[in-house]
Amino acid sequence: MKKPSSYLPSLMASILLVFSIIISSALLMVDINVSPARLKNIVQKKGIETEIYNELEKYFTDKYNTTGIPAEVYMNCIDKKYISTFEESYIDSAFEAINNDGILNTVYPQNEKLEKSIDTFFNDFADRNNYEKDENFELKLRNTKENAYATIGSFCDVYKFSAMESKGVLEKIANKYSKRIIHTALFLTVTLILILLLILFNRKKKITAMYWCGISAMVAGIIGTVPSIYLTATRYFDSFSIKQAAVFTAFTSVMYKYTEAFMAIQIALIVLGLTMSIIYGIIGDKKKYPDTKPTQIS
Repeated sequence: MKKPSSYLPSLMASILLVFSIIISSALLMVDINVSPARLKNIVQKKGIETEIYNELEKYFTDKYNTTGIPAEVYMNCIDKKYISTFEESYIDSAFEAINNDGILNTVYPQNEKLEKSIDTFFNDFADRNNYEKDENFELKLRNTKENAYATIGSFCDVYKFSAMESKGVLEKIANKYSKRIIHTALFLTVTLILILLLILFNRKKKITAMYWCGISAMVAGIIGTVPSIYLTATRYFDSFSIKQAAVFTAFTSVMYKYTEAFMAIQIALIVLGLTMSIIYGIIGDKKKYPDTKPTQIS
């Protein structure tokens, strides 16, 4: 195994294979876990709708002194189901954006009950105060409805896709995300080529290629697992300062979920690498000592 003609090329190929495996596993993790369904599932499991409802109630209550509109005008028409629909609308729009040009086109879910409540409040106010229902009145009414939808949307956008778009981040993500299949296929191909090279370098004793592949898988798994364990064990993402409770919950939940998914792949690589090394040891010993039991080898 340590002949210069095969050992040095095998060592180099094995080192490259380590990094190729890490990148390939990360790309596969993204392909499997980064999807609208996954993000929606995380939001639902964490019950973020309750946090959003409480934040909205506080916001509209605080705004009463400025707008003169009681919080009940809004909150009596908003429930957790509607909030959930708003969240899903943002998630669907975001993935449509990153699969295309990175432009977010969110369609606000219509709430006829909310619009009717605002209409009733404005009309009652106008009737009590003899306020003329002119174009200015209609403009204020329309703006109030639009602001209501925009406000609810800003709280329901727990992954802050709007902020990403305004800073140009969503467009950059779109450029990368749209090419993820190509990148995944590329690195999987590189991984396969490196494995074939290891077989070629050790063609006189092909079982040795299993040793190199096993070592590479094990090392790649360890490199990926160690930081993942640190991030989850120390609750690293909890240290981020995010004022909105719903956004904090969504952000940390997603980061821990993806970290755990990546760590699971790396642990599987460690197990695979260890298994391959053990198999190599057993088969290698049998070839070296064909008429001897493994327990008799010293």
